[in-house]
Amino acid sequence: MPSNAITCTLENRLCRLTLNRPEKLNALNVAMFEDMAAHLDRLDYSAVGCLVLSGAGRSFCAGHDLDDLAAGDESGRAERIENGFVERLATLPFPVIASVRGHCYTGGLELVLAADIIIATETARFADTHAKFDLVPIWGLTQRLPRRIGMSKAREMMFAARSYSGLDAMAMGLVNFAVPEAALEAETDALCADILANSARSNREIKKLLDQTDGLSLAAGNAWELHHSPGHGPEFSVLIRARRAAGAG
Repeated sequence: MPSNAITCTLENRLCRLTLNRPEKLNALNVAMFEDMAAHLDRLDYSAVGCLVLSGAGRSFCAGHDLDDLAAGDESGRAERIENGFVERLATLPFPVIASVRGHCYTGGLELVLAADIIIATETARFADTHAKFDLVPIWGLTQRLPRRIGMSKAREMMFAARSYSGLDAMAMGLVNFAVPEAALEAETDALCADILANSARSNREIKKLLDQTDGLSLAAGNAWELHHSPGHGPEFSVLIRARRAAGAG
């Protein structure tokens, strides 16, 4: 059974997966990754329209727990568990939203880069500190960060290990938007409500097409979409009739 270091709830098709180790600023260890995986194992994916990843307390995640990291694991088991979960998070079939306040450092940054959309407070702090501790990423940072913000800015973040505010992160395209501290939960809920108001089938198929064509040329991507898009869903006609009946045209 998962410990209380991770909580997971599902209500009205909204899943909330929360890092719940606030006394350690939600610093990550292997057990937390195992707990997150166990929660996803028990989750009924067909009942989920959107997942929110967040951290309890004043910080999203201060990074990998350095005590846990220093303990070492010569077998490589920890690395496989951690990397495997980040990849699993990135490939969930439904939209994933990361909601960030406070620290979002290194391992925490790698987690949020696996989300589809990132919302942060204006005062959140983002950083990659691998180089400060003679570490090299293994959870996909060198691949996902340049794709999110561009190669030159990613090199700056990784080489200099500087921290950036939520507003800085929005300007560089790391987060979709930054909001005042007091508005984070409301803005996150509003975005999730907009997503959940739409077709879950459409969102899943759109995400699948985005993932399948990532890295393709425009021509190749267009061809893939043409031949692999499922097009109309079973609710299309019903929704059109309802719209017309409501006088929306």
